Amino acid sequence: MKSKLLFSLTCSAILLASGCTPVSNPANDFNNPPANVVVTPAQAQVDAKILGGLIVLNQNEIAAATAAQQKAANPAVKNYAAWMNKAHSQNLQETLNLSQRMGVPPANGNVAMMLKRKGRQELASLNRLSGVAFERAYIAAMVKDHTAALQLIDHKLLNEATNPLLRRQLEITRTHVVQHLKQAQLIQRSLA
Repeated sequence: MKSKLLFSLTCSAILLASGCTPVSNPANDFNNPPANVVVTPAQAQVDAKILGGLIVLNQNEIAAATAAQQKAANPAVKNYAAWMNKAHSQNLQETLNLSQRMGVPPANGNVAMMLKRKGRQELASLNRLSGVAFERAYIAAMVKDHTAALQLIDHKLLNEATNPLLRRQLEITRTHVVQHLKQAQLIQRSLA
């Protein structure tokens, strides 16, 4: 009886241990870039501008979320803003870490400059509002911004990125942007 119990415990431990071992997938491994990737200075410059654009996207969302956390009274809007602040702060840090790992400092290209300008304008517009008008405008801005971010990622950034690690970060970011957009659309319908 003891040997059966010991055998089943041993088998369970082996199964548990094998299930906990991470499977390494080179396409998803940020710490081990493919050895055969050769990046020209021109490609590094493009990647630097993409990193710069991602950084500004996150900074814009953090600024708008901070304003919404301070001004919104509706719990759904306030919770969404807290989620945006946390998610975009995390993505910003991941992007900055990736920049260091790649050895490519972010650059302010045309996309980053355009996003900075739009972000400042949007924040100024939001700051002039209060109450329900602010909440509706903030959520409408989140729907618009996340839709535009998807377009930018799908039609420009993913097509131009040369570094596999950067492409992976863009794919992860895209997944998050889709989730953010869907939630903003749900809240927008509830505010109508």
